This record gives sequence, structure tokens and C-alpha cells, in this order.
Amino acid sequence: MIHHYKKEKGFTLAEILITLGVIGVVAALTLPSLVNKFKVKQLQTAFMRTSSIIQSVLNETAVEFGYASFKDINSLCAGLTTAENSACKSKYNELFENINDFYASRFRVINTLQNEDVRKYPLSNYSNETQTSYISIYGAGDIFCLADGACVTKLLFFYHNPADGISLTFDTNGPLRGPNRYGYDVFLYNTGSWTKLCSKKQDGGIYNGRGCYEYALKDINPDDNSKGYWSSLY
Repeated sequence: MIHHYKKEKGFTLAEILITLGVIGVVAALTLPSLVNKFKVKQLQTAFMRTSSIIQSVLNETAVEFGYASFKDINSLCAGLTTAENSACKSKYNELFENINDFYASRFRVINTLQNEDVRKYPLSNYSNETQTSYISIYGAGDIFCLADGACVTKLLFFYHNPADGISLTFDTNGPLRGPNRYGYDVFLYNTGSWTKLCSKKQDGGIYNGRGCYEYALKDINPDDNSKGYWSSLY
């Protein structure tokens, strides 16, 4: 028996090259967006994880020292003038040291960075217009690096004046990984009432980004409240 087969028609080389070209163009247009979305998701997940750990430690510390919440410690120097702030810090210095020791003991610390260690790590502000180093962050004297890769500083009590409250800085993925930028992976948590800047519409120097924590937590774009914080990073 003789079988007759129809001649199958394949793709020509020109058709294959055109198809590959179209795929390449589509990939070039969509890949940067996908990469940025992946970066943002990583940053947001790391922020929420580290923030949750820190808040848990702060609450545990507050209970240990007889406070209903960590922000209640602000009452120790409340209502004082800037001139009286130094005397208040001296009066409660031993208590502040004990609070710091307990707070630090609640983390799984694998390494501690100090001033001489952090000068080499670059740091940029939220608008990415001012470059500095980790030596400029609040609490740079002691930075505790944790088992999950995040780093968090010691507590600073009423650093300049009573309005400062209590401050700490944290890096959600540590200084060895990027972008080392305020409002992206570096955040300041503060219990005080001083003005904290977070805007991409101005440079603001090293201060721009120190006010991004609340916006990141609530997922609100500081320059446009109708948009999300994280989706607006890149």
C-alpha cells in the first residue's frame, strides 16, 4: 500500500526572526516594569517584617519597665524646654541605659556595627539627591545586625530636645545590600513630635526620608495621597 503525505509547510527564517524581534520588543517594554515591581515587593515585605519585629520589641520593653506603651516613656521629659532637656537626660540616664540594654537583648543579634564600621557604607536621601553615609543616621554608634539580615540601631532618648522623643533607625536588608536609601530600605522610627520630611519634590538634604516611616506603614504616597507609597517608589 502506498501512502501519500501532504507536504507540511514550516516557518521561514524571516518569519522566525520577525517573531523573535516582536518578543524582544515586548520584553524590553515590560521587563523593567516587572523588575521594579519585584524590587518594590521585596522592599515592602522586608519593611513590614522588620517593623513588626521592632514594634513587638518596643512593646515588650515598655511592659518590662511598667509602661502601657512605648510612647509613654516620652512623659519623662514632657513639657520641658530645650535648655532643660540635658538635665532631664542626665537625671534618667541610668534608666535609659537599662531600657536600651533590655531592648537590645530582645533581638537575635549576630553582629554589632559601630562608628568606625559604618562610615564606609553609602546612604542617600528619599529624593536620591543627597548622598551621605551611615554615620549620619540616628543611633549610628551601635547598629545591631540581626539573623534575618536587617539592622537596627540602639535607642536615642530626646537627642536634641524634648520634641525629639525616642528614636531608632533600621535598615530592612542591612548596609551590605542596596539601595541604602531613606524611605526604601532605611527608616527612622520616632516617638516625638518634630517635623519629619518625606518628599520626592525637594532635596531636603539628609533629613529627607526621616519622615517616611508612617507613610510606608500606611501605604500612602507622601506627595500624592491618592496613590500608594510602595507602588510609587520607582
